[in-house]
Amino acid sequence: MFHEEKRDFRRMQIHTPAKLIPLEGENSHTEIVVTCTDLSATGLAICCDEVLEIGSVYRVVIASTSTAITSFDATVKVIRATKEQDGSLSAGLEIVHFN
Repeated sequence: MFHEEKRDFRRMQIHTPAKLIPLEGENSHTEIVVTCTDLSATGLAICCDEVLEIGSVYRVVIASTSTAITSFDATVKVIRATKEQDGSLSAGLEIVHFN
């Protein structure tokens, strides 16, 4: 199959709830509920209701729906934050390490 994607890892298109937990700053105990829209080995894209600051660090957790599979749990850094034309907010998160 011909693949024009220039990235090293393919992205898996998903639409699932996730939680962001700030790891720095005064709001480090406040969870932000987001929707994860795609996932790859090195990062993920989300839609959110809050503006995220580029360079900020979060713990992201995507709960597993199966007892046989552990939840996705990683430390991420915001590398892109965009307000879309429809007014929604999106962000690109780079996986720093898996927890």
